[in-house]
Amino acid sequence: LDEGSLRPGAKWWHGVFIFSLISMLACVITLWAPYPMGARMPSAIVAAMPWSDGCQGLKSCICHRKTVCADDLLSMIFLTIARSSAWFDYPLYMLLFMSKANNLNNFLQHTALRCWINFSDYHHVHSLFGIVVGLESTSHAFFHIVRWARRKD
Repeated sequence: LDEGSLRPGAKWWHGVFIFSLISMLACVITLWAPYPMGARMPSAIVAAMPWSDGCQGLKSCICHRKTVCADDLLSMIFLTIARSSAWFDYPLYMLLFMSKANNLNNFLQHTALRCWINFSDYHHVHSLFGIVVGLESTSHAFFHIVRWARRKD
């Protein structure tokens, strides 16, 4: 009995990126939607906070706490890139850990899911997702540092 999937050419892990894109979209919505659904608040409310003088040239901005204060358009864009890169990775984190759960993978390799997913060769998935997470984590940190440097935090 072959230990691979019944569809050897299937690249099932491409589907995981769909969940990553959904996660990233949820991040963008929760950042840019108006308060209380999202994090974007009117300038008058932001100006009352001790860490900001209000939105700079904007009617609303994202500034609900000091470490996540983006009170101008460029800072809001940097914050969006930083946070959405982290949210994009959340489904990948789950599969990174699951890819090394050998007992679970062995069990799943004997289920109907084997028709679509090759649980016996998870190392390729682990390596690929590890590279993506590494790049995303680097960009996440970079854009936060750039944003904090602009605010002199």
